[in-house]
Amino acid sequence: MFYKRSKSIISIISALVIFLCSLCIGCANDDLPPLQEPEVYTDFSVNYIDVGQGDCIFIRLPDGKNLLIDSGLNDGQLENSNYIISILNQYSVTNVDYFILTHPDVDHIGNANDIINNFNVGTVYLPIISNSLIDEFPQYKATLDLIEQKQIQRVTSDYTCSISGEDYVLAFLSPLPVGVKGSSYAELEGSFFPTDRQINDLSPIIYFECFDKRFVFTGDATSSQEKIVLDNYNAGIYDLLYKNSGINVDLSYIDYLKVSHHGADGATSQDFLYALRPKNFIISVGKENFYGHPKSEVLERILITCPESTLYRTDQVGTITLHKDDEGNMVVSTIKQN
Repeated sequence: MFYKRSKSIISIISALVIFLCSLCIGCANDDLPPLQEPEVYTDFSVNYIDVGQGDCIFIRLPDGKNLLIDSGLNDGQLENSNYIISILNQYSVTNVDYFILTHPDVDHIGNANDIINNFNVGTVYLPIISNSLIDEFPQYKATLDLIEQKQIQRVTSDYTCSISGEDYVLAFLSPLPVGVKGSSYAELEGSFFPTDRQINDLSPIIYFECFDKRFVFTGDATSSQEKIVLDNYNAGIYDLLYKNSGINVDLSYIDYLKVSHHGADGATSQDFLYALRPKNFIISVGKENFYGHPKSEVLERILITCPESTLYRTDQVGTITLHKDDEGNMVVSTIKQN
């Protein structure tokens, strides 16, 4: 009798904690320090573009090169496309030197063709999907056709990829390469009907360090890929992979984590959070979206694991821009679309 009553009390307390977490974190931006008016920072900036329920991140690298991760959802009205292009135009972008398409979901690649048609794209990093499955992803196939037509360099995303320049390094920590045991590519190919998880796990988890600030980008990668990254990190695999590249992957106390899959419960595991201890979280998510993202369970894990962290959500504050001030500190500014 006592056991049943205790179990009931624990369930009630747990439910109350989740509810309070969703309230506290959901309103976290009310307690943020005053945000500066957004400007164009041409030396270095990271811009989490508000594309609703989707992902699009634009980075102006310190050497003047431009990197784009994903391109949001094509909403049929070109609103997202025009908004992304307008931000790139503010930075006088003519070349997108590096274009990373994390996986074939339309909320991540929806405007890829518009980017390719409006800018000179140098190299595209993207997952490989066999001819037997490519017809399952018509929009992705159309982008591949355009890349081939324009003779743009293609690189298959896996943990051998890296980009570096003066004052910055970027390293792919996943997925495992094609042919390696446990690779998400092998799992996808072995499936007659690919599941959402298998598709999401094509997303690379990416480590980016610039001016001693550490970022992690995740696409829609699930907790299974987070585990692979942590296992490889603890085993020193990245030290071996990048020892000749001058890249030192340091996942402790990450400054900015882009929360995976818009805050879905299948990612942002407790182990991942304990390992990275992010100081700031960014969730790219649509307002009042159909999926109920971000999930209260994820918000609870963030609050319990990193109670001193700051959370930014595009559905609440719009596009989020980070740039370095004269003293080397990262400054946050936000702007909502009209």
